[in-house]
Amino acid sequence: MYQRVKAYVEEQHMLEKKDRVIVGVSGGADSVCLLFVLTKLRDERQKSGDGTLEITAVHVHHGLRGDSADADERYVRKICDAWNVPLVVYHKNIRELAKCWNMSEEEAGRKARREAFLEVRKQYSDVSCDNAQYSDVPCDNAQYSDVSCDNVQYGDIQSRHVECADGRQESAQGFGKIALAHHRNDEAETVLFHLCRGTDVRGLGGIAPVSGFWIRPLLNIGRNEIESYLEKVGISYCTDETNAENVYARNKLRNQVIPQLEEINEQAVWHISRTAQSVRELWSYVDMQIEEYKKKVLQIEPQSCRKETNLATGAISLILNKTEYDKVPVPLKSYVIHRIICEAAGHEKDISAVHVQAVEELLNRQVGRKIDLPYAVAASRIYGGVKFEKKPVISTKMIDPNHLNDENIENPEALFQFRIFERPPGMKAFPEKTYTKWFDYDIINNTVEIRHRQAGDVLAINKNGGTQRLKKYFINEKISQEEREKVWLVADGHDIMWVVGHRQSQRYQITESTKKILEIHFCKGENYGRDSKSIS
Repeated sequence: MYQRVKAYVEEQHMLEKKDRVIVGVSGGADSVCLLFVLTKLRDERQKSGDGTLEITAVHVHHGLRGDSADADERYVRKICDAWNVPLVVYHKNIRELAKCWNMSEEEAGRKARREAFLEVRKQYSDVSCDNAQYSDVPCDNAQYSDVSCDNVQYGDIQSRHVECADGRQESAQGFGKIALAHHRNDEAETVLFHLCRGTDVRGLGGIAPVSGFWIRPLLNIGRNEIESYLEKVGISYCTDETNAENVYARNKLRNQVIPQLEEINEQAVWHISRTAQSVRELWSYVDMQIEEYKKKVLQIEPQSCRKETNLATGAISLILNKTEYDKVPVPLKSYVIHRIICEAAGHEKDISAVHVQAVEELLNRQVGRKIDLPYAVAASRIYGGVKFEKKPVISTKMIDPNHLNDENIENPEALFQFRIFERPPGMKAFPEKTYTKWFDYDIINNTVEIRHRQAGDVLAINKNGGTQRLKKYFINEKISQEEREKVWLVADGHDIMWVVGHRQSQRYQITESTKKILEIHFCKGENYGRDSKSIS
């Protein structure tokens, strides 16, 4: 099996001759097998002198399974020590994160693992030297949710300099790849899940073996083959008892549906996976055609033609030209619209067939009709097509002018400046001042409000999902009752993004996955009781 995996890695161009890889290791058969195979490849390269492979493992303890989860962690520590693999362990409260993120525990676990892998990728250096030491990274609970590091000492997250054994210092560039242990059965489950939920051609493509720096070396191997291989080489693994519970849809597919399909054809999983591969190859061509037609259909309204600039983004409008759209082949029409909506929204997640259908219907309605789309996008029927533009993300409420000392403020918007911009490529650190804050624009759920406190307001106090009532925060900070009525808040619904002049929510912090940044500056900071000095 090792030779098959090695050949698949080469065929899919997953690893370079000299590469570094982070491996997600839960302790289960799949991830243990992946780690073992990669360490074998590492040792083989080292012995032959034909390239190098540096490996670091990441284990995320979800805090859900008590002693069983603790045993998984101990086992992962044990094998990493035996195989000479540096290990980083994260402790997450998935139950609380699921509530904070408004998703299932299964989804929250997946998101937490992904964030952990990305965090480690960001922190590690790209310096090729032995015994590199990384010192003084703040592994505090609020920022990293109980990170423990075996065989690794971190470096300053701001300057990201690495000191090598010979005294050299070089700037960090980050690990090359993140390896996940998805296998053929996972791909079959994904295709079936997409079919049950509803999907288009792309969803039938299953799981890509390579997606940017994410790689899946075991994707051409079945679950039974993995377990048989581990038994053959004498390696044990942990079993997550919850995998046998048919609570989640994927567990039902794994434990009930696929066994039934294998009774019809014992090679059912192989055939589903092979079909997914064929669809991916077909989609690569279709994708290019969609992009070409999108360019023909899409017009960008020049900034000079606009009556006003969008307060939140400063973005120009996108216009779907109906005459050109009518020339698009019927099988591609919905895909072209979907892509335009995604471009207007800046997101692909949650843009579904119902939104595409709504735009198609809008094309056949009279001029002046409008519809609302996800992520504050408004589509309006105009002469010649449909215009897509972002609605303002910032909203303000009229506040008693006496609430801010003696200032005669009729509109609190005048106190703030807003800017939205794409995260600069390679940005690893960012300036932060008391009265200028950066927020992850992509996770804002509602129109942002500038207001004073309301009943039900909460503040996220750590990245582990923990929240605190705003009233309790004010009490703990010894902010007087009179002063509480004056404090400005930046709010996403009842989630407080920023207690101006005091604390920023942990929930909206910039992370590795942030694509767009919302910058908010409080213009009267110097007169607001705190110095506007850099705290970066």
